[in-house]
Amino acid sequence: MRAETVAANVLALPRLLRARGIATDAEHGRLLLRALAEVDLGKPGDVRAACRAVLVRRAGDLAAFDEEFDRFWASLRGAATWTDAARHGSPRRLPEPQEVPVGSFAGSAPPRVERVVRVIASAAEQLRARDFAAMTAEERAAAARFVERLRWSPGERRGRRFRRAGSGARIDARATFHRMTRDSGEPLELVRRRPIPQRRPLVLLCDVSGSMEAYTRILLHLAHALARRWGRVEAFTFGTRLTRITRHLRHRRADMAIAHVSHAVPDWSGGTRIADALAEFSRRWSRRVLGRGAVVLLCTDGWERGDPAKLAQEAARLQRASYRLIWLDPFSATAGYRPEAGGARALVARADDHLSVGTLDGLAAVAVALDRAGSGRPVRKQ
Repeated sequence: MRAETVAANVLALPRLLRARGIATDAEHGRLLLRALAEVDLGKPGDVRAACRAVLVRRAGDLAAFDEEFDRFWASLRGAATWTDAARHGSPRRLPEPQEVPVGSFAGSAPPRVERVVRVIASAAEQLRARDFAAMTAEERAAAARFVERLRWSPGERRGRRFRRAGSGARIDARATFHRMTRDSGEPLELVRRRPIPQRRPLVLLCDVSGSMEAYTRILLHLAHALARRWGRVEAFTFGTRLTRITRHLRHRRADMAIAHVSHAVPDWSGGTRIADALAEFSRRWSRRVLGRGAVVLLCTDGWERGDPAKLAQEAARLQRASYRLIWLDPFSATAGYRPEAGGARALVARADDHLSVGTLDGLAAVAVALDRAGSGRPVRKQ
């Protein structure tokens, strides 16, 4: 293999890895070029080691990296390329109409002119009813992009500040009397005002235990989309402990934000102590983030290792403090599902809404429910 061939096509490898769900960006591309400048490009073992050191940050991504590197190296030797696969493969794996470069990786060929083929089919339409646990890495990436395009808005609330308004609004007595002092004490003009609407706060509590592993990443994409689109979002993860991840979701790119979250959460894919996590949230964070009519999204499957009675008590406490408590359960849409576990029964009795998030259709229903959540507080049994 000639070194010129590798150097001319090396940045195709990060594109392959991004298609597999491995987070890479322009900074990784620059580091990769610097790393490859220090090795012999004619030796595939040295090239593989340099690429792995720069592009792989999690042990779980090693298998996908090795597979894509083998495909990349085979394409340099003249085998079918990734771009050829994109041109001739099924459009089911592509998330939306997009531009796909068509060309070859042959290094001996003259500088190629990229042509563009328009892919019409949308993977999201074919994946809407498929459970996230049954999706491949590419399909989950397409589902994540679908989540980012949804409209997330829990509505607005009545603000404490007021502004001048026309007829029909309430009369501002103080401003009206002040105006009368300039008109010889005559009420010639009634000053009216109405409250300025404010965005309703949103709080997300996401279960990252082992039983939720197949759904955790897509739920974090949901949290990132909410934070980017709505802004007034506080996000927490819990398994065996509670972790605030609000600042990690401020990154513009979802894959980088989720990578930061995975490094910051110490109990990822561990056990579940929902009651203890809710108790810590109520003790440390409830007064700070649940004021001004906050809507709470509790994302968990309800599998509680602790006392279900304590979970029922903490769920009731959380419901009283929130404007609306919505339980997002990935299994509630499964055929024959019943909340028979003690934790699930405790949550279903206290949640104002019980919605499924196991499919894209379920997430779309959550977006609709959020849009209606701010229209009125639910009637709760005393």
